[in-house]
Order: sequence, then structure tokens, then C-alpha cells
Amino acid sequence: MNTFIQGKLTNTQNNNIERSWRLNPRPPEGRSYGGLVEYGTFGISSKMRSSGENDVLFERRSDHVEEIPLYYQIWIPENANFGFAAFQSYRDRSCVGQVLSSFTKEYNDWSGNTRLTARKVMPPAEEMYAQTPVKKLILSRKRVPKDRVDILQDLPPEEVDIELSISALRRRMFGRFTDVAPLIEAANGTAAMVINGIEFDEASALISIGGTYRKVGIIGPENTAGVIDITDNVELQEDGHPLYESLERVATQIIVDFREQYGMN
Repeated sequence: MNTFIQGKLTNTQNNNIERSWRLNPRPPEGRSYGGLVEYGTFGISSKMRSSGENDVLFERRSDHVEEIPLYYQIWIPENANFGFAAFQSYRDRSCVGQVLSSFTKEYNDWSGNTRLTARKVMPPAEEMYAQTPVKKLILSRKRVPKDRVDILQDLPPEEVDIELSISALRRRMFGRFTDVAPLIEAANGTAAMVINGIEFDEASALISIGGTYRKVGIIGPENTAGVIDITDNVELQEDGHPLYESLERVATQIIVDFREQYGMN
């Protein structure tokens, strides 16, 4: 793992998809390797202005790289044939495909007789959380014009994100994740996902992960199904990015829970 990390301290650039990334690692802790992926986009020129002002502060060229820091943590067991990795995403930006494809290729080129593969471990059919009770269902849609919601007519935002929370009665649950998820998937794109004229295109379930309830995507754009939403569990800095220590704390809790579920204490 150290060899791979040290080899990715400078930019890896993919001109076909106009993305770049490099690792900014923190010191490892035991079998865990964490840090930031400095994830970049390029390929289009743009102008930078302050919000609400017309003066151009900076003109970005097509070869300029806009980078954002995305957290990662990889836990490698000492005597087992699989480990766990957690990667932060931001809206439609995710570094997981770029990093893991590079890691698996380099490992497989080196290893000879063994092969490394990477897969998401939170699809609805995943056995680990299949029996977990669903406490709440959450339907959401992003960037809805405010004229679709009467109560917002006189408020400033022109677009809003709408989230509808549906809770079971006290001390009751909707059922097991493995039973609830297929029903929600089957309703996708039907009238069951339309409420008061607003069609919701994302759905999540609130289940217990890492000692607390967290949202797990069931359906949604940009491959959000199976993604654990920790938005409400992290602290933000003044620049709008999550505080590293809060990301590390939550990711560690989740990976520890995964390890316990798989008997890898």
C-alpha cells in the first residue's frame, strides 16, 4: 500500500475524461491508510466572479485544473482476502473509480498469482445489512424551481432541494432493508414517486450503521444507490469543505462496523 501511495503524490491525468488526481496522505494508523485525494477537473475555460457581482476576478483557461479535496480511508487486514475502503464524493464528483482502477491494475500487474477486485458492498442485495430494519424512508429531488412550492413563492432562492421524510409510527419499522429496497426500486418512475405534482427521483432508507442511523441510497442519479450519506454527521469548515477529523471519525466508525459484521475484529 505504501508503494502505491508514494507513487501517486504527483498528478495522474486522464485527458479522455478530463480528470486528474493525486494523493495527499496522512500518517497510517495501524492497518488503516487515509488522507485526501486532490481531485481535479479541466478541459473548459470559465470566468470567476464574486457572488452577486459582475467584475471578473479570474479567467480560467481550459488547461487549468480545478481541484477539490476528497477524503479516503483504506483498511487492509493482516490475514484475510478482503479489506474495506471508504471514499468521499461531492455531488457528481467521485474519485473512487479513478483511484481504485489504478490501484487494482498496479496490484494485479505486480502480484502474479492473486487478483484484486473492487466492488461496492452496499447494494440492496448485500447480505450484511439485508436484515437491518428500516426506520425511515426519505424521498428527495434537487434543484426544484420555487414556483412548484407555494410556501416558497416570496422567499429568495429560485431553486431548492426538496426532501420528504416518511417515518413509521413509534417503535415500528417499515421492514427489513432487503424487503423495502425492491419495492422502492419498482416504484421508481411511477405515480408512487409523485407527491403534490413533484416527482421525486431519489430515495434513501435510514438504517443503523456504525452505531447510529444513516441514509443509504436506494435509487438516484449518478450511481448514488448504495452510497452512505454522512452529510448530517460531519462538521463543515469556513471554506465549505468537511473538517478532515470529522470525516475520519465517521469513516472509521463505518469501517469498524463493516469489520464487525464480517467477523474481522
